[in-house]
Amino acid sequence: MHFSNVLAIARTPSKSEDFRELIVRTVADDLKVDTRYYEQFVDTQESHASYRAIIIEIDTPAASNQTLDIIRKTRNSHPNCTIFVVVTFASSLSKTKYYLAGADYCIKVAEASPEKKLSLFDAFLSEGERLNRCGLVLDQDRMCLYGNGKKLEISFVEMKVLDALIQRRLLSHNEIAEVMGLNTKYYDSRALEKSISRLRSKIKAHYGDNIIQNIRGYGYKLSRGVICASHFQTAKERPHRE
Repeated sequence: MHFSNVLAIARTPSKSEDFRELIVRTVADDLKVDTRYYEQFVDTQESHASYRAIIIEIDTPAASNQTLDIIRKTRNSHPNCTIFVVVTFASSLSKTKYYLAGADYCIKVAEASPEKKLSLFDAFLSEGERLNRCGLVLDQDRMCLYGNGKKLEISFVEMKVLDALIQRRLLSHNEIAEVMGLNTKYYDSRALEKSISRLRSKIKAHYGDNIIQNIRGYGYKLSRGVICASHFQTAKERPHRE
């Protein structure tokens, strides 16, 4: 896993140093890993523009709401930074609220052995960094995806769903139904899920990456930075050709 700079955030100064040690064991030797603790984010406008990744540990149920505020502040101050959330206590809480606050990835590692926890953590960070380098382009004029020298043709509805995910990154089932032109009160949720499943499978089969994640009980999330859109041009916007 190769981030240029990482910020590790935990509940207390000692916890942040322990969390840093876990991160350092999974990254390159020359990587710079800074630390902060929760109270340093109270009433502060600190910028994280120099960090490509911010990794936040949640180790108690009581820390959850405070962490949500930290995620929101971080996302607002630096919208392009990748935010990882690591839950290290036994929890049945949904990950959805962290995604809605602005987190990109969330993993629970409470019940794993130290060795398994390290392995899960390493794979978790590596997958996030790999997806951030995916680099696909949605061509709305030709209704296709480009990337890695490959072209994937998609339907008009699939294109609209992808464009909406690019713009908002996280959509509920009802929001996706609206994008697809369905009646949001009476649509068949299973049909919707099958449609998104087909789109996910097409992209993964063609490019090898699952860039659309299913957020159980809520909707779907597009990995940050993996795809950009080439928008339609109106007749006035298109250049005149001889």
